[in-house]
Amino acid sequence: MIGVVWEDRMKVCMLAIAAAALAGLASAPTVASSQELSGKTIGIASREITNDYNRDIIAGAKKVLEGAGAKVTVTDGGADPRKQNENIESLINSKVAGIIISLGDAQQLAPIVKKASEAGIPVVTTSVGAKTEGAVADVGGDDALMSSIMSRALLSSINYKGDVYVFSVPGAPILETRKRILQAMAADYPQIKLHDVPTEHSAAKVQAQMEDLLTANPEPGSIAAVWGAYDLLVSGAVESIRRNNRSEIKVASIDGDRVGFQMLLDEDSPFIATVVQDVPRIGSLAAETLIAKIAGKSEFASTLFTDAWLATHANGVASAEKRWGADVWTQLSIQKADVESRWKQDGEVQVVHPILP
Repeated sequence: MIGVVWEDRMKVCMLAIAAAALAGLASAPTVASSQELSGKTIGIASREITNDYNRDIIAGAKKVLEGAGAKVTVTDGGADPRKQNENIESLINSKVAGIIISLGDAQQLAPIVKKASEAGIPVVTTSVGAKTEGAVADVGGDDALMSSIMSRALLSSINYKGDVYVFSVPGAPILETRKRILQAMAADYPQIKLHDVPTEHSAAKVQAQMEDLLTANPEPGSIAAVWGAYDLLVSGAVESIRRNNRSEIKVASIDGDRVGFQMLLDEDSPFIATVVQDVPRIGSLAAETLIAKIAGKSEFASTLFTDAWLATHANGVASAEKRWGADVWTQLSIQKADVESRWKQDGEVQVVHPILP
């Protein structure tokens, strides 16, 4: 059974608060009620399109925008911030009606967002982690909250002692936030030693780095855990751990991508947990916010957040189906019955959502 962390009366309160924070967003044009963007083009400028997270933000936004009558143009920065800025510049020059920017750095994006604003083009960002000056709002998961949940699960799994190797990409703002939360939490446990492993947005690169670490630390117990900034990134480490028969090493990360569930639910995998995000809702909420701005709404919360929950072996079946639907087992090429036989499914899916004033 899927549960939630708030009681029914708190759920009602949360809905009321969220409605106030969105400043009338609930009445924004919808697929069923409006063709607000008929004949207009909206641009979506993604820093990269490499995993389920990127693709589902785009898909969530496109569904709402196209339902409102818009034509949608998607650009891919190829993980290069300069290329992403060039793509945004091209969208501005083509006089789109609005832009959704997916990922990036608030300071790096500020000049190009200002240029869009000066051209009368509203901008909503997603997963930047902070409001970019000139943007309407930033929409995403609460990275501090998600990292706290995932880091707690990982550190608890090793009884708060041992060497933990931390894979993240320097300079990626939301990943830096996630890592800072881990560092703050680990500071309370003197038997934990964190080892920073700077890497790139490449599972292959991480796999090679993990191979080197395992070679340098051949004794069981010499590496207690691996902390990954996101699922696809750390999949390379999981593969290396499995190939070297070091399943005593615990691994966890964030996103709830299909690759994350593949790692979590596979037999003999060292991967123990992922924080699942309602990623399509990030895209749809960004689109609704943009539509509301174009329709004349003027007040928005600076940051808007979506739901998240921790997936573990104990709630893996419900977590996977909640995120990916009942046909997830075909998508993952995993038998549901096998998962249920490996781990008793007695854990609830506890959904968390920041409540904004």
